[in-house]
Amino acid sequence: MPTEACLFCDIVSGRERSWVVYRDSQLMAFLDLYPMTRGHTLIIPIRHYESMFDIPDPTLRKIISLSKRLCKAYEQTLKIQGISIEVLNHRLKSPAHRHFHLHVIPRYDKDDLRDPANVKPSQKFPRESEKELNRTLSRVKLPQTS
Repeated sequence: MPTEACLFCDIVSGRERSWVVYRDSQLMAFLDLYPMTRGHTLIIPIRHYESMFDIPDPTLRKIISLSKRLCKAYEQTLKIQGISIEVLNHRLKSPAHRHFHLHVIPRYDKDDLRDPANVKPSQKFPRESEKELNRTLSRVKLPQTS
């Protein structure tokens, strides 16, 4: 367990609202509130692991497998042209964000300024509206497995 407040643990517990794409006993995937592109999803382990250095290999393999499943689903439901997978690991990050998370970022148009290949490190994105989050979730939600 984290020693300080963790946004992702709050999401897992339901203390923070989220738009859940997938959840089972070990993993959770939900839409990013500040998406780079439509369908930008975060995959996290239910149990708190601070970083790539801490997460057990079997859990990491499950996360990668789920990311592949999401990519295939998004290809059908969102008509994506590609995908970017990112893990931004840094021990100097805010304690609220020190919970391992993998970004699944759909790619639509390689020339779009919001395409992951064109985004600048300091670039910020606006919070998505609840209406748009609900609309995207209705298209991408996966069936739950155990």
